[in-house]
Amino acid sequence: MKCGTSTRPVFCLPLCGVETGLAAAGAFAYHAPLAMLAMLYWLRQIPPFVWLAAGVLAVVLGTVAYLILLERKVASWIQDRIGPNRVGPRGLLQPLADGLKMLVKEDYRPPFTDRYLFTLAPALMMAVMIVALAVIPWGGVYESPAMRWRVQIADLDIGAVFVLAVLSLAVYGVVVAGWASDNKYSFLGALRATAQMVSYEVPLGLSLLTVLLMYGTLDLGVIVERQAHMWAGVIPAWNIFCQPAAFVLFLVCMHAEANRAPFDLPEAEQELVGGYHTEYTSMRLGLLLLAEYAGMIVTSAVCAAVFLGGWHMPGLGGPDAARPAVTHSAWVVAARCAVYYAKVLVLIFVFMWVRWSLPRFRFDQLLSLAWRGLVPLSLALLAGTAWVVYVFGAEHRAHMRIGGRMALALLGMNIAVAAGALAVGRMLPARVPNRRLAVPGSRFAAAGMATEAGR
Repeated sequence: MKCGTSTRPVFCLPLCGVETGLAAAGAFAYHAPLAMLAMLYWLRQIPPFVWLAAGVLAVVLGTVAYLILLERKVASWIQDRIGPNRVGPRGLLQPLADGLKMLVKEDYRPPFTDRYLFTLAPALMMAVMIVALAVIPWGGVYESPAMRWRVQIADLDIGAVFVLAVLSLAVYGVVVAGWASDNKYSFLGALRATAQMVSYEVPLGLSLLTVLLMYGTLDLGVIVERQAHMWAGVIPAWNIFCQPAAFVLFLVCMHAEANRAPFDLPEAEQELVGGYHTEYTSMRLGLLLLAEYAGMIVTSAVCAAVFLGGWHMPGLGGPDAARPAVTHSAWVVAARCAVYYAKVLVLIFVFMWVRWSLPRFRFDQLLSLAWRGLVPLSLALLAGTAWVVYVFGAEHRAHMRIGGRMALALLGMNIAVAAGALAVGRMLPARVPNRRLAVPGSRFAAAGMATEAGR
């Protein structure tokens, strides 16, 4: 019996196996460090934005799953209930149970739907929300002897325009879902979503334009950096303090863009069964619902960057006061990302608080609020901001921060515009209230006619 190059009897076969194993172990011990070094070398060749994109995607998808649990907990808190508490400790495994339920439910598709568009719509809505995260400035600028990297996935000079353009594509997912379902309720929900998003994108863009006009840039990272200082050494120089009316407008339009109550007319269950997702089940429905929560994260992240200083918090500035966004510490970058994430969660809590506190609008009230209220108010704010910027020197705006005097002027302008809007609203003619129709032959006809006569 041969083993390798030697001839041995059969009873020596176990020894032959031991020698072969030892040889293999020695080869592994020799080559493993080389393989590890090669792997580390190739990992270092991966650009930082790829790691950031993977981390942001993992955090956002995990947050989306647990936002459903948070929403149910907020609803139970407002309604004086306990909320989910059965799956896992304090109900913390409830999102896993909900995800498993979505996976194993029957994936039903009605027979007359467009099979390709019916599947494309949920994926389109989710993809739009994920792409919009590319320009969010999460942690300022990290600088080391080997590299200089702005902590965002895509460093675009036109980040504000990119976000508006990408978010405007979300309406196509809703329209495609309503059209492909071959259902009148779904199609009506899609039409409502189209009218609503087009109406509220106008004041949303105008309220954002007031901030862009102040800084003379479309770069979200630059806007955050210009807010990274203090007024009088105490007050953070965030735009919410000098443009509170624009912040409120942006917050209202965020609710409408995300189809959240009280602006959730495209899926009003008392009128349209389920709206544009009436015919959806299983993970297709799950993607539509997750896209709604992902939209909340994206719009909250943009709002935090524009009005809440993004990653800025006292103590997280860089060593150079002239360049507060630049830091040489990875721990500071991680702390900035955590601060930004906390601000996003606060805004998401506002979403949920509003949903469980205010009733749903009628559709005519929703459009009237946009065109008769928010659009004129945002135009007035834009004109007032342009006047203040002109008075304080528009030619230097692209290289200057907002000082204390200019902030007070902007705050006074916001108060004046809000007071003027209230005064003009009182002078506008009152709308004719809804009247009860007298239906001949109805047992309520006499009562309705008596009520109208009493008026």
